[in-house]
Amino acid sequence: MKYAVGILAMLLATTAMAASTSSTAKSSMKGGKPYFEAKESVTAHATVLSVNPSNRHVKLKTEAGDTVKVTAGPDVKNFAQIKKGDMVSVTYTEKLTIHVEPAGAPGASAEASAATAKPGAKPSASASAKVEYRATITAIDKTKGTATLKGADGSEVEVTPLHPENLDKVKVGDVVVFTYSEAVAASVEKAVASK
Repeated sequence: MKYAVGILAMLLATTAMAASTSSTAKSSMKGGKPYFEAKESVTAHATVLSVNPSNRHVKLKTEAGDTVKVTAGPDVKNFAQIKKGDMVSVTYTEKLTIHVEPAGAPGASAEASAATAKPGAKPSASASAKVEYRATITAIDKTKGTATLKGADGSEVEVTPLHPENLDKVKVGDVVVFTYSEAVAASVEKAVASK
């Protein structure tokens, strides 16, 4: 995940950039069981003002007109390909889904991946991570409008569904699956020639 560190450093440096954000959230049913999904994505752009190969500093101008200096670590491949006028884009996306499955075992899992530019290409990198947590419904209290969930570690938590009518669509023993993922991608694109 060392590439993710470099990408996240770039992401932090671009927080001063004007960014476009898109968000969605929806509740529905899948297979007769409650389903929820929320997703948010933020994209920022900046123009390369200067490149200093000796200290690997890149000076950027954001869409808002601010300037930011970024130090590209040794994990940024193809640094020599970055030129004045190039466009830097960074996109960060996170997503949460919650769904219910028939009886099964609680548990947790995690996975991560990273990729970088091919030799000779403009610098780019991406990293993603996903965590899944599975908890068993151990009790349903329709009077209170709550369900009790028990994780693989034995801890229990009482939750109140956003839509209490969904308690009629689940039963004790069902497994609630929470999946959270995040991804960040950064790329440098060649400057577009003005006509």
